Amino acid sequence: MDKEIPPRRKSNTREDKKKAKQRAAVKWAFFVLVLSFVVTATLSFLSGEALNDLPVIIALIILLLFIVVGIVFDMIGLAVATADIKVFNSMAARRVRNGKKAVSLIKNAERVSSICNDVVGDIAGVVSGATSATIAAKLFADLKGNFWLSLALTSLVAALIVGGKAFCKTYAIKYSNKIVDITSKILCVFSCDKRKCKKSKDGKDGKDDD
Repeated sequence: MDKEIPPRRKSNTREDKKKAKQRAAVKWAFFVLVLSFVVTATLSFLSGEALNDLPVIIALIILLLFIVVGIVFDMIGLAVATADIKVFNSMAARRVRNGKKAVSLIKNAERVSSICNDVVGDIAGVVSGATSATIAAKLFADLKGNFWLSLALTSLVAALIVGGKAFCKTYAIKYSNKIVDITSKILCVFSCDKRKCKKSKDGKDGKDDD
């Protein structure tokens, strides 16, 4: 008598999905770890080496740029996490190209926020600290009390970063939809031509005529 064959286990069970999500989360965390290490080491090395040969005023402009980048990306990451997807679903339904881009950002808010806040934002903060230390060494090397002057400059930079992020968080939450809209338009410009980024008038979702 033939043995009864047990029913096949379904592949898409809750446990399988949970394990798949856990594996994806671990892979993503490892990717962010490696990316952060490589980018931070590279930027810190380049900024330290390059600033030694640059005038102080140019070095200060570069430092300000790092500070602004960190604050702006931190604001974008928070805005994406708090934006209302319904608004952009409506835009996407009307075949507005950047509406689809915005929906994609919000649906992947966890990863977008991780890149903007944890990678770009934090790296910009670390590099800003290294840059300010290099500038302080150039400015105060021959002055008495150079330790305290250097400490004051690096502390000022840290205060600007923290204060700027705290100040912009209010706007990121209040105007989250507007920030996501602007961000999606910018991404749309870089990812496709302007014609595709505009609302499609012929209902072809921005596709060019053959």
